[in-house]
Amino acid sequence: MYRLTIRSNPQDSETMQILLHANISWGWEESSQHTFLVHFTGKDRAVEFMDLVRDTLPDSLFELAPVQNMDWSQDWKKYFTPVAVEDTFIIIPEWHADTESSLIKIIITPKMAFGTGHHPTTSLCLKSLASVFKQGALDSKSTFLDLGTGSGILGIAAAKLGMTGLGLDNDPCAVDNASENIALNNVGSRFQVKAGEVAATGNKDRFNLILANILSSTLINLAEELCSKLDKHRACLILSGILDKQVQKVISAYKGLAPGTPYVQSQDEWSAITWIKEH
Repeated sequence: MYRLTIRSNPQDSETMQILLHANISWGWEESSQHTFLVHFTGKDRAVEFMDLVRDTLPDSLFELAPVQNMDWSQDWKKYFTPVAVEDTFIIIPEWHADTESSLIKIIITPKMAFGTGHHPTTSLCLKSLASVFKQGALDSKSTFLDLGTGSGILGIAAAKLGMTGLGLDNDPCAVDNASENIALNNVGSRFQVKAGEVAATGNKDRFNLILANILSSTLINLAEELCSKLDKHRACLILSGILDKQVQKVISAYKGLAPGTPYVQSQDEWSAITWIKEH
């Protein structure tokens, strides 16, 4: 087992995220100061990825070291503790499913997919979802689309509020993981997932809520297609996975397409943007 530590420059954050998403399907650890830890079972694959990052981001710093083999599927569990979001949700790992709480419980086993509520991009989405629901912009009769569903955490949260919807992801591992988490939360009657992109929703499908926690470059490219899937009468759009410095680019891409006025929430260096169709 080998651990590759990568330290990138702040201005290279978006490119580094793209490289990780495209090449490291089993996940990585992101610590402060733009440092990323990736574990590999073999040295050759670690060196290959290190060379790819070096060619793309030559100013990055690297450290490759052997580490003791262990059961990573069990070891990572000590880092996944319950996370409360506002006064609405609490994300709980499966092995603490019996934890009592007055908040809405979302039980998650993330495995190789992303979304435990710890990362700002996920927690910002959940905060925005809780906020628009409390405002009455959405209710239990609303429909939703969770694009890039990952572990399914956002769609499960919407379903726990009584909404009905669809989750899409182009990674089969994420679809399998989301399906497992849907079963853990007993929301299978309101939330289904499948492999695919926006077009997989069908030509006639429209949604009251669209959630998308993905790369900002992808969000920009999907602006017209995503907004075409919003209901014409009652709609809310929540986008995350956006670095603070990318916010204005994303807002510009959705100008004239998304309903209402964009509202930005930030945490650390990340932001989420919410649009609500005015009544």
